Amino acid sequence: MRRFVARLLLPLMLFSLLSVNGSFAEESSEPTPMTVTPQMGIAAELPPKMFNPIKQKLIVVKLKSAAVFTVTNPEIWKGRVVDPRIAKFVGGGPLSAYETYPSLTLFKRGKTTITLTDGKKTYFLKLTVL
Repeated sequence: MRRFVARLLLPLMLFSLLSVNGSFAEESSEPTPMTVTPQMGIAAELPPKMFNPIKQKLIVVKLKSAAVFTVTNPEIWKGRVVDPRIAKFVGGGPLSAYETYPSLTLFKRGKTTITLTDGKKTYFLKLTVL
């Protein structure tokens, strides 16, 4: 009986591995979405928080998010984080087919100060990573 069940289930299991959404993978041109679960070890990312450094002097953001600076001429902005263990400044500008804003990559919880400049004026911001 076990051999019969094994002979019946093995082809069905192989067929289900080859099939994607009811059709064979070779026939499908659409990508299959991947479901991410906490057991996979991939951290769930929060959407980025947008900040205008000209108007805001205090940035409060969660660790699994990102801080993005909405500025004109993103390629001219330079930045420095006083405590590089907490965050790192990432410059903006052209990237492939689109342009990115300057942003912060967050490493750990804490408080620090950020200096941003557009070449003419310098802005000082306080960063709190929760």
